[in-house]
Amino acid sequence: MDRTQHQQEVQAFLQRHISNKAWDLTLPVGSGHETYFAQCGDQTYFVKIGVQIARYQALAAMGLTPQVLAAGRLADGESILVQAYVAGKNPSRREYRLHLTQFAAAIRQLHHNTALQKLLPQAPSDLYAAAGLEALSRLEQKWARWRAQVPQAAEFVDHSLGDLRQKIADFQGAGLVASHNDICNANWLVSTDGKVYLIDLESMSLDDPALDVGATLWWYYPPQLRESFLEEAGYPPDAAFQERMQVRMAMHCLHILLPREQSFDVFDPDDFTQSLADFRAVLAGEENPQGYED
Repeated sequence: MDRTQHQQEVQAFLQRHISNKAWDLTLPVGSGHETYFAQCGDQTYFVKIGVQIARYQALAAMGLTPQVLAAGRLADGESILVQAYVAGKNPSRREYRLHLTQFAAAIRQLHHNTALQKLLPQAPSDLYAAAGLEALSRLEQKWARWRAQVPQAAEFVDHSLGDLRQKIADFQGAGLVASHNDICNANWLVSTDGKVYLIDLESMSLDDPALDVGATLWWYYPPQLRESFLEEAGYPPDAAFQERMQVRMAMHCLHILLPREQSFDVFDPDDFTQSLADFRAVLAGEENPQGYED
C-alpha cells in the first residue's frame, strides 16, 4: 500500500473543481488513510480518499464537521472529498472543561440526527446487548490476528474478553444512535473562534450511545463534571448506563491498540503489554491514569 498512491489524481481533481493551478500536497502526521493538506497560494483545503461522502455531507450540514466543497470518484472508484481547512487544534483538557456544553451538545446532535441514522448500515437489532455482542465479536476477530505476537498478554486479554461477554449479555434496554465510535482527542477540532468539530467519520455505525459518551467522560472529564455532561448530552446518570459505558470503553481501549484494516498502522509487540494500561484501568473501575489536568 502507498499512502500517496492517488496523488496525481488528487492534483487533477483539485485543478478541475477548485483552481486550475499547481497544488502543494502534504500528508498529515500519523499512519491513517490517504489524506492531504492541499495548498495553492492563500487557499488551503483538506482532502480525504476512500471515505463515505454522504456522512461528511450530513455532518457538514449540521455544522459538526468542516464544510464539504467538492466530492467525487477517482479512476479506481475510490471516493475523494475536499473540505474547508479549519484553523484550530485538538482540544486541551482545559478546553474540554471550558467547552463542556459544546462538546455535549455536539454528541447529542450527532446521536439523534435521523437523516444521518438512515445513511448508516442498519443494525439487525436495536438492543444494547445485541450491539455490544456484535462489537465484541469483531474485536475478538481482530485480537485473534495479533494474539500470537504477544503471548505474554494473551491469557489476560482472553480472560478479560470473556468477562466482558458475560457483562454485555446482561445489558438491558434498546436505542441505538448514530455513533462516531472513535471519540478521542485526535478526532475533535476546536477552531480559533471556539467552534467544535468532529472529524474522521469512517468508524461510524448505529451503536450504543454509551460508547461515545463513555470515551469522552473517561478520557477528558473528572467525576465531578460527569453528571453535568450527561445532562447536557441527554443521558441518564444511572447505574445501567454507567455499566455500559465502562464495558464499551474497555473494549475501545483494546480496539485502538490493534492496527486498523487498510491502514498504515504498525503493531509493536514489545510495547503492547505496557500499552494495556488504559484497558486494565477501565476494567478495574479506575480513573484515567493520565489524570484530567493539562
